[in-house]
Amino acid sequence: MRKIIQSLAVYNAKVDARLVEILRGQPEPTLREDQGAFYKSILGTFEHILGADVIWLKRFAGFFSYPSLAASSLVTADIAETKARAAKSPAELFALVDQADALFVAFAGELEENQLLSRVKFKNIKGEELEREYWALVVHVLNHATHHRGEISALLDRKGVANDYSGFNLYLG
Repeated sequence: MRKIIQSLAVYNAKVDARLVEILRGQPEPTLREDQGAFYKSILGTFEHILGADVIWLKRFAGFFSYPSLAASSLVTADIAETKARAAKSPAELFALVDQADALFVAFAGELEENQLLSRVKFKNIKGEELEREYWALVVHVLNHATHHRGEISALLDRKGVANDYSGFNLYLG
């Protein structure tokens, strides 16, 4: 399980970097345009991915001890502050996504198999207390990002922007 999660974390980081390359080539109004998606725009959707990743990394830091998470300003900063920074400009968002991806890869490298098989308790954003297998939560976060990158791909398709950036096997060697 650990190796799979590590591979997915590396994939997410690499595919996000490729997506950022594509987005850097687009005018900001195109990236901010409300296209009727759940998070309205391409940037809104990418900001959502970042916000969810950071929220979960903060939760993960509370389950077990991870030096990478303990030392991270993304984990120690207030989530509202991070979201405000991300909304300032595409460049700031892209830098924060890169930082979060590097942090997730480091965190995945610190995971231990026995931790992944344990059950953990946490509160969701509604304040409800839940208990789940740890590995499933980590995979959920990685899958969540993949889902929304697919949404961004469809939004780029609507604009006629070439964006074939996803294939898992393209990023792992």
